[in-house]
Amino acid sequence: MPFAASPANHLLASLESTLQNLRQPWPAQWPGLERVLERCWQRLDIDCAAQPPRTAALLDWSRQVASRIERDGQRLHAQGHEPDYHNRLHIADTLVCMTHLLLALRMQSQPGAGQAHLEALCLAIMAGHDFAHPGGSNAFPGQFETLAVQALEPLMREAGVDKRDQEVLAHCILLTDPLCVKSAHQAAASVPFHLGELQWMTVLVQEADILASTLPETQQSLTQALSREWMPSNPDAAAKLLLPFSRMMFLEHAALFSSPASRLLQLHEVKARQVSDLQSQL
Repeated sequence: MPFAASPANHLLASLESTLQNLRQPWPAQWPGLERVLERCWQRLDIDCAAQPPRTAALLDWSRQVASRIERDGQRLHAQGHEPDYHNRLHIADTLVCMTHLLLALRMQSQPGAGQAHLEALCLAIMAGHDFAHPGGSNAFPGQFETLAVQALEPLMREAGVDKRDQEVLAHCILLTDPLCVKSAHQAAASVPFHLGELQWMTVLVQEADILASTLPETQQSLTQALSREWMPSNPDAAAKLLLPFSRMMFLEHAALFSSPASRLLQLHEVKARQVSDLQSQL
């Protein structure tokens, strides 16, 4: 008799299938980023109509940002200028990945898990983290992350987003710069987990940002997309990105996972299997 799959395995399978479902209509029959955000709220049972004013403002702002990104993406796509990687699909990937990480925290009854405001804040960060990204990579540390925060700040003020939430959003978006990942995980390691702790929310955002690029089912198409995006400005780096060695370096040094959610999903084991396969190719 086969062993029954664990709830964690079911959750990982749900993540993988949802990411594949996002790709089936892309880009011709794309339902829109706002719809993806709404489905994430539904999956978390976040009732937008029943939230207090602070959370309601955050949800409304998130919807506005998703709609703005969708409109801009459609326009750029029609002109042939939408980035190959940092596009609407990437934002959708990160929203879905964050949703599943939050569900994993709930399965473990982790502190802060299931709190609507904190979960809405996590999704809001993912919705805005690559706002107005022009494609390519930073010419200096924090370049595109800073531009995103600067562009989002007036939108947050206009939407009445609480100042405390504005500060968390800005902090977490700035630390999505890949150069900040290792130090952020190290900082969180000394703090007991709580979703509301800034160090751990930062780590969760970083994990959601690169999770789709870590999973074997989606990594190849995403790596190829990033390579195409880099090609005009840095063809040497774009070509190297496709090498097995570069993939192994990404898994071992950039795709870091330390949250309780990532442990439940056994993402270290997912990485280890890929590294073992890559070592045989070198």
